Amino acid sequence: MKSIFLRYICRMLIVCIAAFPFSTYAGMVGTDQVAAAVQAQGARDKLRDVVGRSEVRNQLQSLGISPDAAQARVSALTDAEVASVVGQIDSLPAGGSSGWAIFAALLVIGLVWYYWVK
Repeated sequence: MKSIFLRYICRMLIVCIAAFPFSTYAGMVGTDQVAAAVQAQGARDKLRDVVGRSEVRNQLQSLGISPDAAQARVSALTDAEVASVVGQIDSLPAGGSSGWAIFAALLVIGLVWYYWVK
């Protein structure tokens, strides 16, 4: 009985080894690959933080986009798209206004002052 069971197990192992080849590949991971992955994850986290802010959530809801859908869209972006969006966010002025807004405000103040004194 023991001999029949051992033959059966041996035959099954031979079939499994023949049917499922064990091929693996081990290679060196470069520092640039690891750094790129870390930077991509950092950019994705930064974009998730921006989308998670209350002001951004309120603006998205006013446009008809739920916060969960926005987070899902951020997760669906590729690394290149995330880097592009984060780059655009980083290039925006901090206060949300540009030099033209300040120039326009000074122009209005100047015109009001000019006509007030005249």
